Amino acid sequence: MPTTVILGAGIIGLSTAHSLTQLAPPNHRIHLVDPAPQLFSSASGKAAGFVAKDWFSPAVAPLGNLSFALHRALADKHHGRARWGYSESISYSLDHTHYDEIANASTRPSPGSSVDGHKDEIAASGTNSSDGPGGLDWLLNNASRATVVEGDAVEKAQSESADVENAVDLPLWLRAKPEALQVISDRKSTAQVHPRQLCEFLLEQCLAAGVTLHHPARATKLWRDETDPEGFTRVRVEYLGPLAQTSGGRTRTVDIPCDGIVIAAGCWTPQVFATLFPNASRMPRITHLAGYSVTFKSKHWPPVPTPTDKQALRAPTDSSACHAIFTHAGGFAPEIFSRATGDVWLGGLNPASTPLPELPTEAQIDPKEVERLLTVAYVLCGEDIEIRGQALCFRPVSASGRPIITRMHEADLGDGPKPGGHDGAGGVYIATGHGPWGISLSLGTGQVLSELVLGRKTSADVSALMKW
Repeated sequence: MPTTVILGAGIIGLSTAHSLTQLAPPNHRIHLVDPAPQLFSSASGKAAGFVAKDWFSPAVAPLGNLSFALHRALADKHHGRARWGYSESISYSLDHTHYDEIANASTRPSPGSSVDGHKDEIAASGTNSSDGPGGLDWLLNNASRATVVEGDAVEKAQSESADVENAVDLPLWLRAKPEALQVISDRKSTAQVHPRQLCEFLLEQCLAAGVTLHHPARATKLWRDETDPEGFTRVRVEYLGPLAQTSGGRTRTVDIPCDGIVIAAGCWTPQVFATLFPNASRMPRITHLAGYSVTFKSKHWPPVPTPTDKQALRAPTDSSACHAIFTHAGGFAPEIFSRATGDVWLGGLNPASTPLPELPTEAQIDPKEVERLLTVAYVLCGEDIEIRGQALCFRPVSASGRPIITRMHEADLGDGPKPGGHDGAGGVYIATGHGPWGISLSLGTGQVLSELVLGRKTSADVSALMKW
């Protein structure tokens, strides 16, 4: 019986499991394994939830287009506006020179406020310099994400939008002068979701479809019972936390026969890979990008009413559109997103010196970094905002600056047991390195990866993402 084990139950792993439930035959078994005591405790639950259609380099563009369409289709089918805050969004670039307070927000040295610590490694491939718009150069240089939008796209968005000074789409929760705002994308090419709520929905759908969740648990080894006439490779899953021991005091484990393994563990992918394939000839080159954020409520941005009409769900009225604001501050590039759920998310502070914890729940928040974000929040959104939360998450970045979505060649796995696959399907797959675009590219990644696992033609050309 075909069985796929997915290691990592974040947005990429869940999207893959969800897609497999839709595409695989009924007898295909799917297992999800995640070691974190709390699911969605890193970027899958704490990221902004910004979704873009055409903000990507040529190598990633087909995946970006597919994923954007899948986000919209999923929201249409399952009332995404109400369930995970799906909404079309309008993006603006905010000229920071109108705000001396945020232009000088950082009064302390900030040598680690970007990914400078990983810059040489990421740029070594030369990929970012040749990718053009949509690469990660903006991230490496403390610039705004808005710089990846090509001039033609900006001109198109501006031509289809009303003058900012008179537009009903102006974000009322932002203390911005109209002349400081420039429209860079319209509601046809950007959207907004609440990432944790989207993950919770996908998990609910997966469990209802028969997916087995092992949590908290981790894969510890691959092994093969030589006396088994079928010769299946098994992955040993060891339970953690309250489930770690049996009533007799023994370590609780389960051995899952499988012909396919998907490693979608984000920043922790190299560790998972090394555990299962300790003699591999090479390891995935993934670094981590830390990201601080705060969420708050504004009296000028109440929760958006949920329409009952399906078309209204996908195309909200002007007054209910969400917004994305990109600007600059002292040493970093703040990003601010309003969500249909009534909260506002502010981030963009990515200190390279922040170490990767063993588990995402062990991340240690630096109050000084949070204070830098709050300075921007109060200046741009008012002193009367209500702070609702602060977070630190970690995003995986590959050596090329692009996602890695690939089937591993058997020669790269070293000696030892490995899933054999069959008829062009199965084997070992990796999906990671999405950087700050994990939520946006999630559904497309899940579909493409499912198609690879099943030995089918992919819905988007990801050939450039198979190189690692």
